[in-house]
Amino acid sequence: MKQCNRTHGLLAATFALALAACTGDVPQEGITSVEPNAGAGNAPWPPAQDGGFDPSVVAPEMRANFPSMSPDGPAARLPMPPQLDTSRMQQVQIIDRNGFAQPMAVANVQVPAGWQTVGGVSWNDATNCIANQFQMGWTAMAPDSLTALEILPGFNWQVQGTEIQMNPCPAAPFRTTREFLEATVQRTRPGARVLDYQQLPEVESKMAQAGQQNPQARMRHDAGRLLIGYVNSDGVEMREMLSAAVSFSEAQGNVVAGTATIHALRAPSGRLDFELTQRIADSMKPNMQWMEAMKARSRANLQRYTSDQRNSINDWHNRQMAIINARGAADRHAIRMRTNQEVAGIYNAVAANTSATNDSIHRRSVDGINEVNRYAGTDGSQVVSSIHGGNRVFQDDNVPARAYSTNDPYHEPTNATELEQIP
Repeated sequence: MKQCNRTHGLLAATFALALAACTGDVPQEGITSVEPNAGAGNAPWPPAQDGGFDPSVVAPEMRANFPSMSPDGPAARLPMPPQLDTSRMQQVQIIDRNGFAQPMAVANVQVPAGWQTVGGVSWNDATNCIANQFQMGWTAMAPDSLTALEILPGFNWQVQGTEIQMNPCPAAPFRTTREFLEATVQRTRPGARVLDYQQLPEVESKMAQAGQQNPQARMRHDAGRLLIGYVNSDGVEMREMLSAAVSFSEAQGNVVAGTATIHALRAPSGRLDFELTQRIADSMKPNMQWMEAMKARSRANLQRYTSDQRNSINDWHNRQMAIINARGAADRHAIRMRTNQEVAGIYNAVAANTSATNDSIHRRSVDGINEVNRYAGTDGSQVVSSIHGGNRVFQDDNVPARAYSTNDPYHEPTNATELEQIP
């Protein structure tokens, strides 16, 4: 049993790498320290105009949801909030309040003075997918209530079509980080427009260096960031960058994937401040005491699940063996009784055919020892079948050497013939 559990080895690195993916730390063409006028991907990144958002960049389907977003509507004249002052920073903590006997700091991080933080770490012990038990949900919100940096819970899954029953992690169709992020947007920002997507090869390289190597699996790291646009409930045109760093591992055809967190940076159009996000990312210091406690907690949960699974398999095996042994004892007794009766009958007719009698006795005795029955094949041969198999024996019409047994009373194959037992 292999779960897609990379939380132990990569969580500390994931904090820094995923935050960096929201920033200009990883140089990409078209990305600068402020929101660019155009991205390198599928659609332009429209800039704000005259200190406010430009209603012309709002998609028609979004304007239908917000009639006030027409160029002549009141929202079109909504003034842009004043520029944020992020020069002064304050230290805050991300807290795990439920995972242990008392609350523990997950990490220390610097955010602009006056920003409010909510959330922290929670644990979902209801799932047997150990990697999905850890849930990070934390937000740093600016005084304008529009600009925010958010850490969303990650997700671990088996790639649909490759899943195995022994792995309790869910199956999902995502084969790339882009597919995963776009599905996240559909769930958390319904109606948002995808404006651009960028691959982050330098983050992928760092993930490969930080990750634990498994010689029995093929590893692939996929990092990227997705730019979306939408109109919020106040009629403000927003831009949001979501980033994730996903590890894919393939072993014996089963592909598991996962990321510990998703990072999102949002602001009014034209106000995405990558330099600020970089400062926040650089300031994050994971609490190693919590990291070790988290590892121990996850290991204990994994060991408990593995033990329960092993015990369940052993119980099933023991029940099946008891059934087989009981059936075998009954069948052996029936064979012995039938053999004794047949031997008595054979001795009564010994004068008629002594040679045939001796052969039949020998065959029955051997069959009784070997616990098999013989059947007359369609091609004149004899088919031998274990008494522990089904009570109906069939021979393939096309390949006479192929025979099988079943207990299914309704089994009526088109390419096989049911055989008669040789008395």
